[in-house]
Amino acid sequence: MVNRFDALIIGGGPGGLTIGSLLAKEGLSSAIIEKEPKLGGRYRSINFHGCRSDNGVRMPTALVHKPKDTFMYKYLDYMGIAPKGTNVINWTMGMVKKDAPNRVEYFAMDPNKGVDNFFEFFAFGSGLPMEKPSRQALSKAFRIMEDTSEAECRRLVNVPFLSWIERNVEDPIARAVLELAAPLMGAPTDVVNYGQFSNIFGTFPKVGALLFWYPKQGTMQDMVIDPLTKYYKEHGGTILTNRRARSILIENKKAKGVIAHNTETHFLEEYSAPVVICAMPIFEAMSRNILRRGFLTKDWAKGIEQCGKLAYEDLSVFYLLREEVFPKKTPGWVHIFDPDYGLPTYVGDWCLGSLFNVTQPQDKQYLYSYIPGGLPDTPFGLTSPPEMVNEAVRRWEAAVEKVFPGFNKAIQFKGKSLQLNWGRYAYAVVPTEIDLQSPNIKGLYFAGDTIWSISSMVSDKIYQMVFPLFDKIKKYLRS
Repeated sequence: MVNRFDALIIGGGPGGLTIGSLLAKEGLSSAIIEKEPKLGGRYRSINFHGCRSDNGVRMPTALVHKPKDTFMYKYLDYMGIAPKGTNVINWTMGMVKKDAPNRVEYFAMDPNKGVDNFFEFFAFGSGLPMEKPSRQALSKAFRIMEDTSEAECRRLVNVPFLSWIERNVEDPIARAVLELAAPLMGAPTDVVNYGQFSNIFGTFPKVGALLFWYPKQGTMQDMVIDPLTKYYKEHGGTILTNRRARSILIENKKAKGVIAHNTETHFLEEYSAPVVICAMPIFEAMSRNILRRGFLTKDWAKGIEQCGKLAYEDLSVFYLLREEVFPKKTPGWVHIFDPDYGLPTYVGDWCLGSLFNVTQPQDKQYLYSYIPGGLPDTPFGLTSPPEMVNEAVRRWEAAVEKVFPGFNKAIQFKGKSLQLNWGRYAYAVVPTEIDLQSPNIKGLYFAGDTIWSISSMVSDKIYQMVFPLFDKIKKYLRS
């Protein structure tokens, strides 16, 4: 087996496969080292009692108007595998109440309304219109965020969003609206940095709302993983599955290769390359000593630890119902708020399989729940107690049952999945932003969604960083 390459990539999820395919397109030799039997990571499809679906809710998300304007679409188009069709998905909130059975109040963000979306969201969630002074204070805050450049945002990753709110927003209602945005962030405002949320919220005056979209046909694996895997192999890429990276080899402050454990033969294998790209979660690489602390500056080590502390698992529950419980006109993706817990409480999302192109048996219905970790009621962490998980599922199912009586009785099969949340850990308050290239080791680079606080949203970030990452690697190899 060939064990020397131009580049070694640790992790075969969308981040690793994306940079690997770009290297292969340029004619550079590389190998992807993946611990699982197949590539794909969180974009892999699963089979659940005869239904083929994503292994969790994985909508591409971005800060632009149209799917074709996203970094993800532009990258896939550059590789010659752009999706043939896309659907834009409305960002919809749903309020459920015991005293209003069989009915749910809906509110959807309107991209044409800009900051007014938040005024209307507040009125929807509280039942009260926002008074003029509060609207003015909130508008001022959004204007400040809109005018903050990306470079300035990158310098403000050490400022908690809550601290910025307390210093810059006097009106108590406007403060409350920003602080209650925690469900949109997936983490409390005191542990996420101002820079990223200035970057995100500043988009609302410009774009109006975040963009959520999905392919018209197939799953995320069909749109991204399968065609890229095919491209990568056809252009000379090497795929090393069932190999768990053990250590990045460094000599004289230069990357030299990777030692991996073959989980089939149980032997250690050594691979050589002048470039190593860590496309697995960077805090996991450090905690497992794959990326040794001595390879990092103090600021980077502290920043990675902070990201690790903000890393939570999200909970997905897969349901196959014996019959159609959700009517066909029901919105396919809804944030559920339940005021019966006091202040309207976010309990998770419902996501209908029909919206995500799930193949399902006739006369039955498939759906996901999505319950984010990191919120006050769902602090799942990375070792979630089963009682906490079960309580989160109970609350979610109770909310759905209020709107669609008979839902619980209709459940034929149910499966739970806890997975590392989709990118919010990179929003931690850190001394300095973790970047694409090691500050002190030549030939060591980083990919995936655990770096770059300041970026487009979630899945779109991978495709935003891949071209500058590729340029840095190409320049280094040619030097």
